[in-house]
Amino acid sequence: MDNFTKQSLQSAHQHLSTMNSELHQHRTKQLEQFHSHLIDELGSFEKDAHSLKNVEKEFSSFFKKHSQTFSTYNKNEQHRLNALKTSFEKNVCHVADGEENIFSSEMHQLKDDMKALQEKLLKEMQEEELLNIHKGLQSLFMLEERKF
Repeated sequence: MDNFTKQSLQSAHQHLSTMNSELHQHRTKQLEQFHSHLIDELGSFEKDAHSLKNVEKEFSSFFKKHSQTFSTYNKNEQHRLNALKTSFEKNVCHVADGEENIFSSEMHQLKDDMKALQEKLLKEMQEEELLNIHKGLQSLFMLEERKF
């Protein structure tokens, strides 16, 4: 029995050794596959990170370019508004004052012209009336002289 026990023990030991070796090989193979997948995924991650950095650079460049364009547009728009406001103030707001001055000047001229015209008409009417009176007196005196 000693021999049988020894052989059984050796056989069990050999099976356990083989099983341990196979388990070790299987685990090593599994770890190597996991390591390979991990390396592949890290490579893929690095590519994606690089692509993302490129997108970020492009977006930053795009944003800066359009921000500058928009800023230039705003400055130009502000300049146009200020120019229009200044032009409006110079040409439209003060026009009313200028028109009032013109109106006042023309009204004063019209009053002076009307006064001169009235004086002329009054003078002509007076001269005509005097002429009529003169003719009337003359005809009266002529009639009186004929009677005498």
